[in-house]
Amino acid sequence: MQKEDAVKRPEHSPADESVLHRINQELARVGSLGPRGTRALPEDTEFLITTVTESGMHQVVAVDARRRGSSEPSRATPDEQVELRSVVRALLDMAGHSSGTVRTSVVLRAEGPRVVTCTGLVPAPPKP
Repeated sequence: MQKEDAVKRPEHSPADESVLHRINQELARVGSLGPRGTRALPEDTEFLITTVTESGMHQVVAVDARRRGSSEPSRATPDEQVELRSVVRALLDMAGHSSGTVRTSVVLRAEGPRVVTCTGLVPAPPKP
């Protein structure tokens, strides 16, 4: 592959705080967050999905799982990954998120995915 054919990777940049604020206000309104942003989580697996967005295109760069009651790290199944990627991308689209790095916490329930919170990530400084 020639250099000009290489895919340009988006730079990691902090997410727009106003977009994240709107997302978390809506989550609080519908009950995913308790008073003052405290998490009211069900006893299920919580998935942390990290996305990098540039020009409104959301690229999922990591899906990490935390199974409740287990100290062992866990992975999402292929079907879970499809559902998680879809719900996070839809959420970011609906919120109008257009650039930056976001981590979204999602719990998969029998009745469907439940978004818990979204946080912006400040990138690590580039290595010299």
